[in-house]
Amino acid sequence: MTTYETSNGNAVPQVPPTPDHAPQLKAKRLKLKKLRSANSARIIVGSVLGLLLIITWIVNNPAMSGSSPSDWKSELSAADLKNTMNNGETKGAPQQTVVNGWYANDIAAVTAAQNTYIAASSARNGNLLTLVGFGLAGELIIRGAERARITRRAAA
Repeated sequence: MTTYETSNGNAVPQVPPTPDHAPQLKAKRLKLKKLRSANSARIIVGSVLGLLLIITWIVNNPAMSGSSPSDWKSELSAADLKNTMNNGETKGAPQQTVVNGWYANDIAAVTAAQNTYIAASSARNGNLLTLVGFGLAGELIIRGAERARITRRAAA
């Protein structure tokens, strides 16, 4: 017959005690400095938002979408000049219809560039407005926290 040793429920071997001369380990905690005033929080939030506004302004430049308003006038003038020259060489309604189609294609290219520019400009304005909204929300949060701190200090 076999006998089994009973365990005390702990499968981990016991660790020998540390000698008295060994240095005791102290746990170090990461301490973050508290913001002493709401103004320092405003400076931090304002700096971050200012940086984001500058980055948004540069990155979302509508002129990078292809053409700019200064190009449109010259493109429209070139299309008009080409249309006038082609109209002088037409000899009937069918040829006139073809020349008008060419002119419509030239103007459509300029219109597409204008629409792209307007869409990029609207996206930039929306992004800037969102960042301004974040700034206002941050200010409201800072004011609420400051009011709560004043209330706690008065209650104590």
